[in-house]
Amino acid sequence: MNATSAPEKKSRPDNLLFRSRLEICRILQVLAQDESPLSAEIMHGHPFTTRLVAVDPETDHFAIAYCAHKQINTMVLKSPSVEFIATDKKGLHFTFEASSPEEVQVGGEPAIQFALPKALLLHNQREHPRIPLAADASLRCIADADGFIPFESHVTDISHDGLGCLIYDPEINLEAGAVLKGCRIILPNGDAVVADLELRYTATDTLADGTLANRSGFQFVEKSPQLTKLINYFIQDLDKK
Repeated sequence: MNATSAPEKKSRPDNLLFRSRLEICRILQVLAQDESPLSAEIMHGHPFTTRLVAVDPETDHFAIAYCAHKQINTMVLKSPSVEFIATDKKGLHFTFEASSPEEVQVGGEPAIQFALPKALLLHNQREHPRIPLAADASLRCIADADGFIPFESHVTDISHDGLGCLIYDPEINLEAGAVLKGCRIILPNGDAVVADLELRYTATDTLADGTLANRSGFQFVEKSPQLTKLINYFIQDLDKK
């Protein structure tokens, strides 16, 4: 009798690009909890070493500790953006670019606050490639297409566990617990993923151009193989490209 071979263990991709805000927050929160080292080069190559001290998903900001050199901290605050590299306990490297530095207090200690990064790159290789950013990471969605009042919206986030975020006109009033039937989420190649979405919360948001919009967190009523297509759009395996 031939021995049964052990199933091949699927390894994690060496390079993953996260554009999911939910996943980015989770990763930064783990890095902060583990006090993982964070480094950057500031203005003409000055080294800056620090750590994450706070991540606030509600305000879309995170904060880092001051380093020991006052002059370097001042350079960071004057930089329009900073590219950070973090290394976790497993030796994995995370690169992300953050903007809008501002001096704040965290736990009574001085800190520097940044806006949450729009993308985060996980990579195992020594060199850290530049983060490839799309002009718009959102997906057009005809929400409630099979319901009573179909309306235009955009899906701006989907995480590994199927949680997401929907942006739509502020004149449309929806409550937590509402189920949007047969929503058609359009991928860049023209394919449509059809799913029922259950809203978890609704809040008013200010977009980058200053206009107001409603933002609702949602979850898929039923998870299907089509969900993988959407997740792969917001969390890309760069080794396949």
